[in-house]
Amino acid sequence: MVFMNRRTLALALALVAFLLGTAAMAWAQDAEKGAALLAEARKAIGGEDKLRAVKTLQSTGTFKRSAGNNTQEGDVEVFLQLPDKYRRNELTGFAGGPTQERVEVLNGQDVWDINAAGGGFGGFGRFGGGGGGRGDGGLGGGRNGGGFGGGQGRGGQAGQAPDGQGGARAGQPQIDPERLKELQRRQRQTEMARLTLMWLLTTDAPVTWVGTAQSPDGTADVLEVKPAEGAATRIFLDSATHMPLMMTTTGGSGRGGQFGRRGGGAPDGAGAPPAGAPPAGTPPAGTPPQQGAAAPGGDAPQARRGGQQGPPQPVTIETHLSEYKSVSGIKLPHLITRGVNGQTNEEWEIKSFKVNPNLKANTFTK
Repeated sequence: MVFMNRRTLALALALVAFLLGTAAMAWAQDAEKGAALLAEARKAIGGEDKLRAVKTLQSTGTFKRSAGNNTQEGDVEVFLQLPDKYRRNELTGFAGGPTQERVEVLNGQDVWDINAAGGGFGGFGRFGGGGGGRGDGGLGGGRNGGGFGGGQGRGGQAGQAPDGQGGARAGQPQIDPERLKELQRRQRQTEMARLTLMWLLTTDAPVTWVGTAQSPDGTADVLEVKPAEGAATRIFLDSATHMPLMMTTTGGSGRGGQFGRRGGGAPDGAGAPPAGAPPAGTPPAGTPPQQGAAAPGGDAPQARRGGQQGPPQPVTIETHLSEYKSVSGIKLPHLITRGVNGQTNEEWEIKSFKVNPNLKANTFTK
């Protein structure tokens, strides 16, 4: 990816090598070792006392995201209030030009959105300061896809679109609002769980050690976190330092260029094989591709010619963590890159974290 620096690219390539080595491994399932390694990792990033004391967390930064042949840039701000409140603001546009502002909120069992098209960069102050919005260029966040690079929900009109819902287009069936809200709720709960695991190594799901991945740069212990619903997440810990290096999950393949979009990798990974396993139907290593076969991540020739398309193939969604800095005694990654099947398509540079900030009363309410 053109906007990755050399250090990040080297780390990404090394960890992709970790992934490639896992396909042929016989994975173990060791809950006791998994719990012990997770405890070591929590100690490495700050220790139990500091991590358990975290009740709220705020991050502000910028992102770059590939969308086809274009690169989209913007500001992003995320608020977490444990155990069940999440807000993400995102501001996309160019200085002096039109902008798109997006707010995505999970407040317990409630979800709501704002989609707003505006003038120049003006910040999220117009939203009443919810989430600590700033008048000097507020930072933006979330999308409906369940990930920091998801696709935007379609608002019915420019300006505020309650709950991310818009009017149905002519000839299209109406979407059940309750079904849509339930999908949004599940996606945001999944995303909040991923963020708390990524930043604080906190999870309520069972954790097991499943093996050791190797590359020329070293080894990593691989832990699997399996929630009651949805796909498992695997987290790669440096075997020497126990610091988190990468997270992976598996979902259905997508047609869109953004991995967090609906169709760009199922957020919940429903029906997907275990993370790290080769896609269903993958021939053994060294098998030459069949004539006319699809390239990795692409469409089969017959699909491009308008023929019948096969079922979506699973993809591995990779999140690489680097540039750790200590904030209030907790080591947090300030550079996060994500991609699909070894191809990076988003970079998130976090400018600052705040641990236990006093959030405004309306941060998670309309």
